Amino acid sequence: MVPPSSNSSADSGRSFFENPRTAPSLPIAANPVPISSRSTPEGYLLPILPPADDPLVITQDARGHCQLPRVSDTPLPVDDARVLKLVEHHPMIIPKCSNCAEMGVACSFSKAGIPCPPCSVLGIPDCDWADPFWFMENLQRRRDLFLFDECDALVKAVNDNRLSPALFEREFKRAQAWFYSGAQGAISRFMLNTWATRDIAVCGYQALAASSSDPSHLLRFLALGVETHIHPLILQVVAERLQVFFQSVSS
Repeated sequence: MVPPSSNSSADSGRSFFENPRTAPSLPIAANPVPISSRSTPEGYLLPILPPADDPLVITQDARGHCQLPRVSDTPLPVDDARVLKLVEHHPMIIPKCSNCAEMGVACSFSKAGIPCPPCSVLGIPDCDWADPFWFMENLQRRRDLFLFDECDALVKAVNDNRLSPALFEREFKRAQAWFYSGAQGAISRFMLNTWATRDIAVCGYQALAASSSDPSHLLRFLALGVETHIHPLILQVVAERLQVFFQSVSS
């Protein structure tokens, strides 16, 4: 079992869930972590990380729409401190979303499911921070770090205290279930964030364009929008408003 790479102490999985903890039920969509063929001298087997049958995987429905997984029947509330730590975690290896990196502008991350400020203002619909695949990869990374830390601590506890090998597997399953309950809360929070922020820019610019009675203002906006990388969806909204003006004049 090789630990995931980490360049920051903030990446430690243990920082997300402090002991002592309760013991929620095992996640419904996550089978117990498979046990590897590599045994320890103490007689118990180490789990495979990351798990071969990973429950943190996005699927598609019959219409081709992305479906986030359900990994626990006992999710933590969306405002739980541990859920917030998961949705607010931003890996330092990705300082900017791909759009901001391409435009060469500053980028900031707030929470998973919420586009960065430049993408929001420019009406760009595909900010990485609101991308479900990026979010799921981030959750997988958090899971692997957390379970690796738990495994390391359990090995030490069992060995140092000469405990029964059965204790290792039992406590590791508890740690697994504990993480997935937090992950399910984070998935729900991600969905709420995306629903709350979806199409805000398009609706806002549409309202502003509809309230404008001066075609020259809209023409200047179109010219400026092309220069400042405003998304074509926004420019189309303004262009449609201009078309209404021109049709009314010609009639």
